[in-house]
Amino acid sequence: KCGSMALLAAFLAVVSSPFTLGLVPICPTPSSSHGRTRGVVGVMDPAGTSSSRLQVANKSSVFTQTSKGRILILGGSGFLGRTVAERAILEGYSVTSLSRRGKPDPPRRQEEEDSQVMNINNKIDYRKGDARESKVIEDILNEEGNADGDFVAVVHCIGLLFDSESGIGNLNRFVSGSKSVPDESSSYDDITRLTAFNAISAAESYAKSKRRRRQGDGNDNHDDTENDESSSPLPFIFTSAAEAGWPDVRGGKLIERAAPKWLKRYLSAKRAVEARLWDSEDQKLLRPIVFRPSLIYSIDKVGSLPPVGAFFVGNRIGLPFVDRPVTVQALSTAAVRSICRNDVRGVLRYMQINELSR
Repeated sequence: KCGSMALLAAFLAVVSSPFTLGLVPICPTPSSSHGRTRGVVGVMDPAGTSSSRLQVANKSSVFTQTSKGRILILGGSGFLGRTVAERAILEGYSVTSLSRRGKPDPPRRQEEEDSQVMNINNKIDYRKGDARESKVIEDILNEEGNADGDFVAVVHCIGLLFDSESGIGNLNRFVSGSKSVPDESSSYDDITRLTAFNAISAAESYAKSKRRRRQGDGNDNHDDTENDESSSPLPFIFTSAAEAGWPDVRGGKLIERAAPKWLKRYLSAKRAVEARLWDSEDQKLLRPIVFRPSLIYSIDKVGSLPPVGAFFVGNRIGLPFVDRPVTVQALSTAAVRSICRNDVRGVLRYMQINELSR
């Protein structure tokens, strides 16, 4: 009976969770990453041991006037991507956003957005383009002569809950935080896997070029090179789904076997991207940071509160496949703070998200 109730709770969670965001569905994951547990523990301290406590970036580095460098955010006009972009501006980065929409739609009433938020958005360089075309990403990364300096991170926030092949893509209008609806060519393979693969390849090429430029400068000071960001792997942040860890939690495999086909395809795309990032880590070109949140919510979206409450309860009573929800603000702050933390890599769950965001 308990097992049946657990399965029922899991599927109710899967069905109800989209109403919070529409970008990332749900569920917990262990600290290891499915398909590759070798040394990937989410958060590492400088000595290489796992650490559940994180030190927040120095307050002096937050809200700075000079740019810390440029960040490319794919999907920067969406619910999560836009919040990441705004947070990055607040913490002193310059932001270039790439999305098919370009600049986000304005609020229905101008007074809904205060002057501070408007000022932040005016500082974001919104570009309109399709990340399914690799050249679009490459051209942005290879731009020269920008006063804000080199790119210091790539953040992938592109995603959708129901793709065009699910047969229920129109539901995204109601469950997506950005109210986006996929076109006929918007499959999980295209929107998640292809865009991320293109971004990873472009980021690898950019990291190689950046390293060659530094070597060409004739800098033989090994101490400086070791501490300089240009010689460090480029942070690549990917927003995955916590269901990617289902095979590693009690009852997860059973739930996935009974899951609908669209969810299985969704997870397949997410896992493919994670595996590609682990391969890139071997080349020491990128520093993969994979966030696996459960429900992502914002307190001002009242419709998200019932499933969020259910997840808090499920996590509290110890269901192995239910993680505590995180706010979009906490996740965005954690993503931005992870950029300058060379000890942060691999899979991060809600515990690390909350620590990084403090």
